[in-house]
Amino acid sequence: MKIEGGFTLIALMDGTTINGMLRVEGTPLVQRYNKGTAVFIPDFEALAENSRPTVAVILRDISDGDILIPNTIEYRYNDLLLTFGSNGLSTNAGMVGFFKKIDAYSTTIGGTTYQVSALRVMKNLVPISGYDNDRITVSGTVEIAGSSIAFKGLSKEVVIQESTGNQYDVLVSNNKGSQLLAAGESLTETARIFKDGVEITDYTGFTFQWVKMLGAGDTNMGTARTQAVTTNDVDNVLKLRCDVKLNGSLVASGYDEVTDFSDPYYLILKITGITGNTVRKGETATITPVAAKRSTGEEVPSLITSWTFSFKDNAGAAFILTGKSAATFTGTNAKVTYEDMVRAKMGISGSISGTA
Repeated sequence: MKIEGGFTLIALMDGTTINGMLRVEGTPLVQRYNKGTAVFIPDFEALAENSRPTVAVILRDISDGDILIPNTIEYRYNDLLLTFGSNGLSTNAGMVGFFKKIDAYSTTIGGTTYQVSALRVMKNLVPISGYDNDRITVSGTVEIAGSSIAFKGLSKEVVIQESTGNQYDVLVSNNKGSQLLAAGESLTETARIFKDGVEITDYTGFTFQWVKMLGAGDTNMGTARTQAVTTNDVDNVLKLRCDVKLNGSLVASGYDEVTDFSDPYYLILKITGITGNTVRKGETATITPVAAKRSTGEEVPSLITSWTFSFKDNAGAAFILTGKSAATFTGTNAKVTYEDMVRAKMGISGSISGTA
């Protein structure tokens, strides 16, 4: 039996009961600008409202995969708690009307429509970004068996870049909310390509490579614009990447993370040494994986005693931590220093696998 898991160090969720993800619908959370002008690509304000970037909050009970609706929810842009008026629009100073909170946003998961909480971008984000990447973070509580359970640290990066023209982005989505519930089940991933913020329909010259991002390293899958993923492909959690090339040159990559709720065990990541979701100057984050029974949540540290870690920097390239000789290594935990974060351009992601 194998267990896989993944993490982005600045986007970790606490707790062992709730599986959460933020799914971007509409247009990717990417905005570019022409230096020295007020030209933004795409111009979010010029898009139809239902085409603007919308972050849907999808929560599941980790024991059975049931969709959960939060009792309370908080949205933050970077570290700022967003406040909203009766019309749902943000009221923060300097951000009035930039975001819209939607309490009953309709999204389809596995052929069923659910009403979930969502945050929609209403205005151009470059003016409030400081011209660098930002982050939308979600926290809150859900009720399970009469108890209020907290979740926090679900996040999505907002990419802010200077425009160089002819830039591409990839949005990867699937028909089942990135989760498989029963043995033998499958879902279909689809890559959508946007050029300078406009979705393209002519795929002439484009090629695709789907990649499993495993603790032991990357493994190639299919080369079509769509990719089937079955429970046999997923050991608890599968980090998935789609590399898109145009006439042989890589232009963009898209990502997804699929959870298999039919696996009897899942992976808990215990992060110590940091406060909140980020590694700050002088801090070292220690990442310790532990297997747990899906049926009860009981931790079983003796099930897997040695894990394989694989790290990547903020650009997605293999990254070697301080004191290690390779980006992929085995051990009981991994330590990430602030200096590592700086070398990785302030973002580190990773995959973890273990075999019992």
